[in-house]
Amino acid sequence: MPSLIPKSSYEARPRIAVEIRPEGVFAARANDASGFMAQVARAELPRQAVQPGLRQQNITDPQRVAAAVRQVLGQLQQGKLRDVTLIVPDAAVRVILLDFDSLPSDTDDALAVVRFRLAKLLPFPTDAAQISYQVMTERARQLQVLTVAIPYAVLAEYEAAVRDAGFEPGAVLPSTLAVASAVNDAAPGASGTAALVINTSADTMTTAILRRGELLLHRMLETAPAALAPAAQLPAASSIAVVPTMPVDGMYAAVEPREYGADDLAGSDVDEGPVVESFVPARELAEAEATATALEMQRAVAVAAAYYEDSLAAPPELVLTSGSMSALQVAVLLEGSGLQTRELMQAGDLLGTVTTPMPYGLLAGLRGALRNDARIVTRPGARVGARP
Repeated sequence: MPSLIPKSSYEARPRIAVEIRPEGVFAARANDASGFMAQVARAELPRQAVQPGLRQQNITDPQRVAAAVRQVLGQLQQGKLRDVTLIVPDAAVRVILLDFDSLPSDTDDALAVVRFRLAKLLPFPTDAAQISYQVMTERARQLQVLTVAIPYAVLAEYEAAVRDAGFEPGAVLPSTLAVASAVNDAAPGASGTAALVINTSADTMTTAILRRGELLLHRMLETAPAALAPAAQLPAASSIAVVPTMPVDGMYAAVEPREYGADDLAGSDVDEGPVVESFVPARELAEAEATATALEMQRAVAVAAAYYEDSLAAPPELVLTSGSMSALQVAVLLEGSGLQTRELMQAGDLLGTVTTPMPYGLLAGLRGALRNDARIVTRPGARVGARP
């Protein structure tokens, strides 16, 4: 069973990565372990073909999803390579940081201890789930352990989409852990050696804090799908810092229902009054849902920023963005917070051979999956506390 946590450089991941998201299927290829992308590809999916969650039927249209995987991977020059790194949505997994006084040196025994602790925290049985773990830090006889769990049945759906396309999932990563592997400690945006990252999809937003490759925080918020305007429908975002210039309400203007009149529906010019009135409640509900979602997302970022300040003794100034919301959209959401935003992905992460236009945010996870020098590295089953 593939690992759910990035592997170390001595167990290099495949040089091809594919991400299955509600917004579509995305893939990229790298020439070497540096992970700089030489090719990228994307394929659209019917709405709700992928509905991430902890129950079966995440993939409601397996044939279409497998066809999309086959399409994007077929556009890459993979040669005889058939192993790929598969990135799955955050909503399909649970990522939890645990503290231990110690763990057994035997990896099987250590995994049993981890499973026992997770049994009280997961909304599904641990014996029906693939579980991976990694010791993040060991200080003063206290271990902080990163754990990742996904129900076997859910994992099988995503793996089947890859296999049905004629490829093999050589490694599996949750979306935000893949994104975290793309964070370069020396890159602009990492305050000193720490970074606050926001990763969004059509129905989730995950906040993460990294310090020198150590994951300090990972929190996922489920959001209302209709409230977010996906970056997949927007031009590629700029890589420069963005300062908010418009109100939060502007973020949702694109999804506000239109006031259709009777002539729109029947093709004839008649009195529109009653028809327009029947659409007003729906519009008000959509506006209320969008506003509530925006407030929840703002609170989630505020919590992450407070945790950042408490842990690192300094407030964050910059948020690195990834996923379906562009840096501009996140900046609008965070207007008044004092936080600036910048795409985690930069033009320098792409080689000159890339000609397919794609929003940077949707490439961030692929970039991390293709890097084999990332700090979040220890494989499950490795000796506890071992460092690459």
